[in-house]
Amino acid sequence: MAVLTPFSIAEVTVEVFRVPLVRPWVSAAHAITHHEHILIDITLENGMTGTGWSSTMGVGGVAVAALARSYLAPMCIGKNVFDHEALWLSLWKRCHQPGSGGLGALAVAGIDLAIWDLRGKLAGLPVRRLIGGGVDELPVYASAVNLHLGEQELVEQTRAFLDAGNQLFKIKVGRDDPHEDVSRVAAVRKVIGNRPLMLDSNQRFKPGEALRRIAMYEPFDPVWIEEPMISEDADSHARLARQCKIPIALGEEVSTRYDFWRYVSSGAVSYLQPNVLKVGGITEWLKIAHLGMTANLTIAPHGALEASAIVATAIPGCYAVENIDGGAFTDQGILEEPLKVQGGRIHLSDKPGLGITFDRKAIGAYRADFDTTVNLVDPGSFYNNGR
Repeated sequence: MAVLTPFSIAEVTVEVFRVPLVRPWVSAAHAITHHEHILIDITLENGMTGTGWSSTMGVGGVAVAALARSYLAPMCIGKNVFDHEALWLSLWKRCHQPGSGGLGALAVAGIDLAIWDLRGKLAGLPVRRLIGGGVDELPVYASAVNLHLGEQELVEQTRAFLDAGNQLFKIKVGRDDPHEDVSRVAAVRKVIGNRPLMLDSNQRFKPGEALRRIAMYEPFDPVWIEEPMISEDADSHARLARQCKIPIALGEEVSTRYDFWRYVSSGAVSYLQPNVLKVGGITEWLKIAHLGMTANLTIAPHGALEASAIVATAIPGCYAVENIDGGAFTDQGILEEPLKVQGGRIHLSDKPGLGITFDRKAIGAYRADFDTTVNLVDPGSFYNNGR
């Protein structure tokens, strides 16, 4: 029987919210109208509470919350918050049989972030300091889920990002007509000049088409081509990497260190993109980032701005953090104190813990029941083929 201390976990509560986006996100793979946020509060025997979160792009959030509440939360009761490595592993192992990544990793992430929030508060330090981060601000790159926009709309969006002080940009590719892709990339390149430009195809292509498309993008000198093929196919990415001239970035839909190792060890990727939430939280993200560093790869955190900015501080040479238009908690109006993103940089909180405080009243308007039914949207219904 565990011996209770002031640092033992006394209570875990789980809630889920479906927050509508101001503008829909449309890529080659998805149409996203809501983000689902799973908030997990962990209270210690001493009364201190830490808050973690996990998020999905409109699919699976209710299931993640149910998994965390019904199966994982009871495992935490009585555990010491400083035994976070052992607790993380026990939670992950419990989720392994139904699936080592996916919903299980997302559920573990929310608990892991709450534990790190508590550890920071107990130490009186921002979590970024606990994990070795020595900077107070970081560059971001302007990103948007914008494949459905007409070319002129895309240009206007990019120009607005540039006018706001951004110096790095990412756009979606993967239109049915490859020449439309080329025209769109050329138009954005004209707006931003020689500033860094990333391309993201969201697993759109088969190997032959990926090679053909990438050759068409080469004249525009992109930093990387992101997720050219389905993320489970490491072998095809390794072959593609040996054939194409544009570096490959990948990782947003890879969940375990073992799967990341397949990409790293086979030379299939140049920019490693672990998502803090999809790999199970800060505890595992750091391991995956260090794994990539052993192969001299560049670590480029994917999405999850509020959590990615924290972990990125601890990785020397980490690429700029992704700031997806409309995706930040600040954009969604659910924080008590919005994060400051200005002039292409994010300024980090000095508060102990994760430095994120949700506006419970604002987000409470979007609370979802555990029996919620969701009607998903067809990406094609959003397309604007205007030039």
